Amino acid sequence: MNILSIDADNWVAQGLSALLNSQHDQVLTCISIGNAKRVLPYQHVDILVVELKTEEDNIETTHEFLRLTQTLYPHMRIVVFTEITDTALLNFFVNTLSLIAILKKTSSIENIKQIFSLPMESVGKVPMRSAASLSPQEFKMLKWFSQYSSQHEIAFKLRLNNKTISHYKRSIYTKLYCKNNVHFHDCLKRYGFNSMN
Repeated sequence: MNILSIDADNWVAQGLSALLNSQHDQVLTCISIGNAKRVLPYQHVDILVVELKTEEDNIETTHEFLRLTQTLYPHMRIVVFTEITDTALLNFFVNTLSLIAILKKTSSIENIKQIFSLPMESVGKVPMRSAASLSPQEFKMLKWFSQYSSQHEIAFKLRLNNKTISHYKRSIYTKLYCKNNVHFHDCLKRYGFNSMN
Protein backbone atom coordinates (compact mmCIF):
# COMPACT_ATOMS: atom_id res chain seq x y z
CA MET A 1 0.00 0.00 0.00
CA ASN A 2 1.41 3.40 -1.01
CA ILE A 3 0.58 6.26 1.34
CA LEU A 4 1.29 9.89 0.47
CA SER A 5 1.42 12.24 3.45
CA ILE A 6 1.29 16.00 3.01
CA ASP A 7 3.28 16.86 6.07
CA ALA A 8 5.74 19.76 6.36
CA ASP A 9 7.57 18.48 9.43
CA ASN A 10 7.46 14.75 8.56
CA TRP A 11 5.88 13.74 11.91
CA VAL A 12 2.82 12.10 10.36
CA ALA A 13 4.92 10.09 7.93
CA GLN A 14 7.26 8.92 10.68
CA GLY A 15 4.33 7.94 12.89
CA LEU A 16 2.59 6.03 10.09
CA SER A 17 5.81 4.24 9.15
CA ALA A 18 6.21 3.07 12.74
CA LEU A 19 2.53 2.17 13.12
CA LEU A 20 2.08 0.34 9.83
CA ASN A 21 5.24 -1.71 10.02
CA SER A 22 4.34 -3.95 7.09
CA GLN A 23 6.93 -4.54 4.38
CA HIS A 24 4.22 -3.84 1.80
CA ASP A 25 3.46 -0.31 3.06
CA GLN A 26 5.42 2.65 1.73
CA VAL A 27 4.95 6.15 3.16
CA LEU A 28 5.97 9.08 0.95
CA THR A 29 6.05 12.69 2.13
CA CYS A 30 5.31 16.03 0.49
CA ILE A 31 5.68 19.33 2.31
CA SER A 32 2.74 21.09 0.65
CA ILE A 33 -0.27 20.65 -1.60
CA GLY A 34 1.69 22.19 -4.48
CA ASN A 35 4.38 19.57 -4.01
CA ALA A 36 1.76 16.78 -3.91
CA LYS A 37 0.20 18.02 -7.17
CA ARG A 38 3.55 17.46 -8.86
CA VAL A 39 4.00 13.95 -7.38
CA LEU A 40 0.50 12.46 -7.87
CA PRO A 41 0.56 12.13 -11.69
CA TYR A 42 3.73 10.02 -11.53
CA GLN A 43 3.29 8.00 -8.33
CA HIS A 44 0.55 5.45 -7.61
CA VAL A 45 -1.02 6.33 -4.26
CA ASP A 46 -3.59 4.23 -2.40
CA ILE A 47 -4.13 6.56 0.56
CA LEU A 48 -3.60 10.31 0.76
CA VAL A 49 -3.08 11.72 4.26
CA VAL A 50 -3.49 15.47 4.54
CA GLU A 51 -3.80 17.99 7.33
CA LEU A 52 -6.64 20.50 7.02
CA LYS A 53 -4.19 23.35 7.46
CA THR A 54 -0.44 23.53 6.99
CA GLU A 55 2.02 26.40 7.15
CA GLU A 56 1.57 26.89 3.40
CA ASP A 57 -2.08 25.90 2.88
CA ASN A 58 -5.31 27.02 4.55
CA ILE A 59 -8.53 25.02 4.83
CA GLU A 60 -9.93 26.53 1.64
CA THR A 61 -6.98 25.48 -0.54
CA THR A 62 -7.04 22.07 1.15
CA HIS A 63 -10.75 21.63 0.35
CA GLU A 64 -10.23 22.65 -3.30
CA PHE A 65 -7.30 20.23 -3.58
CA LEU A 66 -9.29 17.35 -2.07
CA ARG A 67 -12.23 17.95 -4.45
CA LEU A 68 -9.87 17.94 -7.43
CA THR A 69 -8.04 14.86 -6.14
CA GLN A 70 -11.29 12.91 -5.74
CA THR A 71 -12.23 13.78 -9.31
CA LEU A 72 -8.86 12.84 -10.81
CA TYR A 73 -8.12 9.82 -8.60
CA PRO A 74 -11.45 8.25 -7.53
CA HIS A 75 -9.68 5.05 -6.40
CA MET A 76 -7.63 6.93 -3.79
CA ARG A 77 -8.71 6.99 -0.14
CA ILE A 78 -8.34 10.27 1.69
CA VAL A 79 -7.59 10.55 5.38
CA VAL A 80 -7.73 14.01 6.92
CA PHE A 81 -5.55 14.31 10.01
CA THR A 82 -6.23 17.44 12.03
CA GLU A 83 -5.92 19.22 15.33
CA ILE A 84 -8.98 21.33 14.43
CA THR A 85 -11.94 20.15 16.50
CA ASP A 86 -14.70 22.50 15.33
CA THR A 87 -17.47 20.05 14.47
CA ALA A 88 -19.35 22.33 12.05
CA LEU A 89 -16.19 22.74 9.96
CA LEU A 90 -15.34 19.02 10.04
CA ASN A 91 -18.93 18.15 9.09
CA PHE A 92 -18.61 20.50 6.10
CA PHE A 93 -15.68 18.42 4.83
CA VAL A 94 -17.54 15.15 5.44
CA ASN A 95 -20.70 16.43 3.73
CA THR A 96 -19.01 17.92 0.66
CA LEU A 97 -16.36 15.27 -0.04
CA SER A 98 -17.12 11.60 -0.60
CA LEU A 99 -15.37 8.75 1.15
CA ILE A 100 -13.03 10.64 3.44
CA ALA A 101 -12.05 9.72 6.96
CA ILE A 102 -11.31 12.40 9.52
CA LEU A 103 -8.87 11.60 12.29
CA LYS A 104 -8.27 14.05 15.08
CA LYS A 105 -4.71 14.27 16.37
CA THR A 106 -6.04 12.97 19.68
CA SER A 107 -7.34 9.74 18.09
CA SER A 108 -6.23 6.49 19.65
CA ILE A 109 -3.64 4.28 17.97
CA GLU A 110 -6.30 1.58 17.55
CA ASN A 111 -8.59 4.03 15.75
CA ILE A 112 -5.77 5.14 13.43
CA LYS A 113 -4.85 1.53 12.60
CA GLN A 114 -8.51 0.71 11.97
CA ILE A 115 -8.99 3.60 9.54
CA PHE A 116 -5.94 2.55 7.52
CA SER A 117 -6.99 -1.09 7.37
CA LEU A 118 -10.63 -0.48 6.32
CA PRO A 119 -11.67 -0.89 2.69
CA MET A 120 -12.62 2.37 0.95
CA GLU A 121 -16.35 1.64 0.96
CA SER A 122 -16.37 1.26 4.76
CA VAL A 123 -15.19 4.81 5.36
CA GLY A 124 -18.42 6.40 4.11
CA LYS A 125 -19.98 9.70 4.98
CA VAL A 126 -20.30 9.68 8.74
CA PRO A 127 -20.73 13.11 10.32
CA MET A 128 -18.61 13.81 13.39
CA ARG A 129 -21.73 14.32 15.52
CA SER A 130 -25.30 15.36 14.99
CA ALA A 131 -24.11 18.96 15.13
CA ALA A 132 -24.59 21.59 12.47
CA SER A 133 -22.39 21.91 9.41
CA LEU A 134 -21.16 25.03 7.69
CA SER A 135 -22.91 25.56 4.38
CA PRO A 136 -20.78 25.96 1.22
CA GLN A 137 -21.57 29.70 1.24
CA GLU A 138 -20.54 30.06 4.89
CA PHE A 139 -17.33 28.16 4.20
CA LYS A 140 -16.48 30.55 1.34
CA MET A 141 -17.23 33.52 3.58
CA LEU A 142 -14.50 32.51 6.07
CA LYS A 143 -11.82 33.82 3.70
CA TRP A 144 -13.64 37.11 3.22
CA PHE A 145 -14.08 37.63 6.96
CA SER A 146 -10.35 37.02 7.43
CA GLN A 147 -9.41 39.62 4.80
CA TYR A 148 -11.76 42.49 5.62
CA SER A 149 -12.80 43.96 8.96
CA SER A 150 -15.82 45.75 7.51
CA GLN A 151 -18.99 43.90 6.53
CA HIS A 152 -19.78 46.82 4.22
CA GLU A 153 -16.52 46.20 2.33
CA ILE A 154 -17.34 42.51 1.96
CA ALA A 155 -20.87 43.31 0.80
CA PHE A 156 -19.50 45.76 -1.77
CA LYS A 157 -16.85 43.32 -3.08
CA LEU A 158 -19.32 40.42 -3.36
CA ARG A 159 -22.21 42.59 -4.53
CA LEU A 160 -24.40 41.33 -1.72
CA ASN A 161 -26.63 43.11 0.74
CA ASN A 162 -25.00 43.98 4.08
CA LYS A 163 -27.83 42.11 5.84
CA THR A 164 -26.86 38.95 3.94
CA ILE A 165 -23.26 39.29 5.12
CA SER A 166 -24.48 39.88 8.67
CA HIS A 167 -26.67 36.76 8.46
CA TYR A 168 -23.71 34.64 7.32
CA LYS A 169 -21.54 35.99 10.13
CA ARG A 170 -24.16 35.31 12.82
CA SER A 171 -24.73 31.81 11.48
CA ILE A 172 -20.99 31.05 11.41
CA TYR A 173 -20.57 32.46 14.94
CA THR A 174 -23.33 30.16 16.17
CA LYS A 175 -22.02 27.04 14.44
CA LEU A 176 -18.41 27.61 15.54
CA TYR A 177 -19.45 28.69 19.05
CA CYS A 178 -17.67 32.04 18.73
CA LYS A 179 -18.31 34.44 21.60
CA ASN A 180 -16.92 37.59 19.99
CA ASN A 181 -14.81 38.97 17.12
CA VAL A 182 -11.53 38.11 18.84
CA HIS A 183 -12.56 34.48 19.26
CA PHE A 184 -13.80 34.37 15.66
CA HIS A 185 -10.52 35.73 14.25
CA ASP A 186 -8.57 33.26 16.42
CA CYS A 187 -10.58 30.51 14.70
CA LEU A 188 -9.74 31.95 11.28
CA LYS A 189 -6.02 31.96 12.16
CA ARG A 190 -6.26 28.32 13.26
CA TYR A 191 -7.79 27.54 9.87
CA GLY A 192 -4.72 29.00 8.15
CA PHE A 193 -6.16 32.31 7.00
CA ASN A 194 -3.89 35.32 7.32
CA SER A 195 -5.04 38.20 9.45
CA MET A 196 -6.97 41.08 7.95
CA ASN A 197 -5.32 43.22 5.29
